[in-house]
Amino acid sequence: MRCSLSMEILSWSPTSQGSSITNGTDWKRPYSYLQHAERLLSHDVDDHYRIDCIINLNRAIDHRVKLLAALYRFKKIPVLGKPEKLLDMLGYFGVARPAMLRELSSVRNLLEHHYKAPPPLQRCQELAEFTWYFLKSTDYLSTSVLEDFVLYPSGVKFSEKYWLEVTYGPSSEWVCSIRGRVPADFVGDESTDGWAILASRLEREERLSKDCALNDVLEKRGGHENDVYIVADVLVDEQAYKDITDLYFSVL
Repeated sequence: MRCSLSMEILSWSPTSQGSSITNGTDWKRPYSYLQHAERLLSHDVDDHYRIDCIINLNRAIDHRVKLLAALYRFKKIPVLGKPEKLLDMLGYFGVARPAMLRELSSVRNLLEHHYKAPPPLQRCQELAEFTWYFLKSTDYLSTSVLEDFVLYPSGVKFSEKYWLEVTYGPSSEWVCSIRGRVPADFVGDESTDGWAILASRLEREERLSKDCALNDVLEKRGGHENDVYIVADVLVDEQAYKDITDLYFSVL
């Protein structure tokens, strides 16, 4: 049954529910590059120390970005308007701000390919601090991959009345499915604005037949007895999937 889910669902608050823990210690590797860079700065004698510092900072960033790309497969996210370049995608989905990442890469390229002088000590220290912040802000992303989350009405996080579980992420190949209990007026026919969904189950609170028609479910509005239990797939739509992806990364 094709129908739509109201955009009002975006006012609900997302809460993490299930995650898979990544194997190995790859997420720790960038810190060894960062620590080496910081040691070089603490014994800064000449340009060569700062050149090696920048190279190691860039390695730390590059290692972490490649790990995130392997874990999340950003290019497979079905949002047609997303940028093509990985750093731009990190910014587009709110994972990291790409400007400083690009600056560090640009400085490294000037040193290695154009034999330019390295930045002064203070600037190198600032870049080292930025690297530390970037690693810390993406540690959780690198160690725990979200598989599903739950939306609750704002301010009623633990309410049992309304909730919507969203299964989404790289483990589901970035295909989104939902289930939960929502107000009846959140569900409309296919022409209504909102997320386009394909419902496999749609019932009033009093548990009508699983095969009940959408119009039967929606014929009465406003009463508690008309709350709807829904199980559905979210159809691929650029805006809907951008909304869902933003929610996904906001939980992390």
